[in-house]
Amino acid sequence: MKEKQALGDGIDVLKSVESAERGRTVTLTVEADTDEPVSVRVVDTVPSDATVVDPTDETVSNGVTGGGELVVETTVAPGTAERLRYRLTGGPADLPTATVERLAGGSSAGDLTETVGQWLPADGPASPLAVEAVGPDSEGGGDRHDGDASQVRVRLVGVRPSGTVPSAATQSSVSTARPDSGDLSDVAVGFVVTRPNQDAALRTAMRAGQRGHPTFAVVRAPDPDGDLAATLEAVGVTVVEAPTAEASRAELNRSLSTAARERGLAGIVLQTGDCPRIDYDRSLAALDSADYDVVAIPETWSDETDAPLVVVAVPAYNAAGSVGAVVERAGAFADEVVVIDDGSADETAVRAREAGATVVVHDRNRGYGGALKTAFREAASRDAHYLVVIDADGQHDPADIPTLVETSRNERADIVIGSRYVGGETRIPFVRSVGLAVINNLTNVSLGKLRPSGWIRDTQSGYRSYSRRAIRSLAADRAIGDNMGASTDILYHAHRNRLSVAEVGTTISYDVPESSTQGSLSHGIDLVRNILWTVEYGRPLLVVGLPGVLLTLVGVAAGVTALVRYDGGGGIAPVQVAIAALALIGGVLVCVAALVMHILNAHPAVKNLQQ
Repeated sequence: MKEKQALGDGIDVLKSVESAERGRTVTLTVEADTDEPVSVRVVDTVPSDATVVDPTDETVSNGVTGGGELVVETTVAPGTAERLRYRLTGGPADLPTATVERLAGGSSAGDLTETVGQWLPADGPASPLAVEAVGPDSEGGGDRHDGDASQVRVRLVGVRPSGTVPSAATQSSVSTARPDSGDLSDVAVGFVVTRPNQDAALRTAMRAGQRGHPTFAVVRAPDPDGDLAATLEAVGVTVVEAPTAEASRAELNRSLSTAARERGLAGIVLQTGDCPRIDYDRSLAALDSADYDVVAIPETWSDETDAPLVVVAVPAYNAAGSVGAVVERAGAFADEVVVIDDGSADETAVRAREAGATVVVHDRNRGYGGALKTAFREAASRDAHYLVVIDADGQHDPADIPTLVETSRNERADIVIGSRYVGGETRIPFVRSVGLAVINNLTNVSLGKLRPSGWIRDTQSGYRSYSRRAIRSLAADRAIGDNMGASTDILYHAHRNRLSVAEVGTTISYDVPESSTQGSLSHGIDLVRNILWTVEYGRPLLVVGLPGVLLTLVGVAAGVTALVRYDGGGGIAPVQVAIAALALIGGVLVCVAALVMHILNAHPAVKNLQQ
């Protein structure tokens, strides 16, 4: 039996059935005569009186009753064919015709091996369909080998309707595509669908469905007719409405988490923006220590490399009560966690080592900036791709680490700041919020950012990710201070060295015990002093020279006024003359000082010292 259906636009599906002693082998061949890769969905109905069996089962003793549809998503390269194969026993002589529909065009070459599927029973929810690629195949007629395109044969194994108990053989087949990670049906996968990631988001849904995860999505891509939402719902995705048209990524993720909670699920894994393949083992392990949701860890994080991909640094001072929990949670997202014990008087180092961290101990307290400089040197010595700095007191949520790193990777940002002001729900105490507003404004103005649209909104957040380029540059900078003003010093360094800075939303908790070892007032005074010192020595012609010029003009104006008075017969006014002389002399001296400072700053020896 052979039946061919033409979809149009160069896409055809050929269904052939070959009889054998152990049942019938059904082969679906999807052919693409197109100029670019094309993503398709193949749907094949299985009669209710037929049984789908595992192709690797030689005895045909294990199988499941039909009465449903096999739905497979795949991407076909131009001028090639994809073969989908499964086996049946029983059923009518004439099988229903398979259908194929085009989902989207223009996939990248890296997506051509992505093939996922689901079993949709006649009644009840969908269940995962394990799809196993077995390599190039040259059997049978009708398959094409145009150009250099390779053909891939795909076997469908472990198919079972929802609610049935699989045999041992089927369980073995399924386990290769669905690792044992607890009750997967209680953990959801959520993602946001945008115009650039539509294909990748759909593959996320299919792969999550294979593993048995409920899936939730917010559609932000143009979908005037609701076709995209309907496609997602057809493969078992629950489509969640965005709270507002301009909602941020953090707000959309909260909507997905809320939907999962309302369904009574135990937690949710949230995809990053470009929807890469999820490392489910690491993501679910991270979820075990999270409150409810966690950002997905991509599979690429586990690729073999000579250098660690992600190093998490934790500056710590007298944090024995909290550092262990921070290390354990951050460890799920890192190749290595390095705790910098900044001369603690308690058991901070002991607790960090017990939690699995590498500990660097300062013999004395060098301050927050001193700990950061050690963190940069440690990351540089390891040649880390990314360094994430997180506080030891538990204020920062380690579950946001993938968001910071993937933002740095995708946007090519050298420094990514976890911001309290970008789509977060951080409730900042009033006094601290006023102080932060002053510091943020001063910092941005001192950086020469005069338009608020270009401002860094959270200049004082310590939750940051640094690229390899930023790590190496900062590790060599001796101008970074040792106190809390180091966060600002790093931004000045980024400005001088043209390191790009981005911000992502995060939530900072202020109700943790002993959240700061320095009072808000003294912290603010230190920051203002640091900003003024930096501006004074970084821009002397503006900060010192301009007041000098104004003072000189005052002296000149006062002197001219005194001369006019004397010429008019009013006599000499000693006070006015003294003021004119002092202002003129003082202004000139200040202008000379500004000029000297500018020349010194421009000298190569001083520049090298600052670097």
